Amino acid sequence: MDIPAQEDGEPMPETEGVIQFEFELEPATGSPVGAHVLQTLLAWRMVLHRLELLGQTPGRYGGLGYGNLSVRDPERPREFAITASQTGGIRNLDENGLCRIRDYDLARFRVSAAGVQAPSSESLSHAMIYDADPDVRWVFHVHSHEIWQSAEALQIPATGADVAYGSPAMARAVEEVLATNGDRPLVFATLGHEDGVFACGGTARETGTSLIGLLARSIAA
Repeated sequence: MDIPAQEDGEPMPETEGVIQFEFELEPATGSPVGAHVLQTLLAWRMVLHRLELLGQTPGRYGGLGYGNLSVRDPERPREFAITASQTGGIRNLDENGLCRIRDYDLARFRVSAAGVQAPSSESLSHAMIYDADPDVRWVFHVHSHEIWQSAEALQIPATGADVAYGSPAMARAVEEVLATNGDRPLVFATLGHEDGVFACGGTARETGTSLIGLLARSIAA
């Protein structure tokens, strides 16, 4: 799910299953990523949208948008571009639907960003993965009930059902998952966050194909 984060000075409501953080948003001074990377990200987003692994569906998750993609800047490892808040329902996204994360503080749950729209409330979950493995460049976060409920049967890694999403415990759990599962690309479930599944890897192709392959296995199981 993707509920808008709070700008500085606004109180953060308690929302189960959603990362809560404060953010600073500066106007975008250009595209958040280069043209080729942008084309790749938007192409994979369209694939995942068609598979309903991200989107916005009445009656599902309270009607909120869900799922997001990000890509790390290889020259500035603490910066990454991510689909913006509540863009899940947009079929044909463009660069204005992305936000560039310029810096983040996992201890204080703060984000500095640049863009037209607010950063996804999932931004820090992506940051947790990038922090845990410097070789990861792409992160796809989707909602798949088939993969999520079959995580044990498929023997995929998972954070515990008692680990609250968006908490310091989740940051530690993500770090442990990536540290104890060295293969990349990696797909793992967040059992404390309904239907939440992450895929991460060095390229968009390997990240996306690993996720879709696992979806096929979960349907066939």
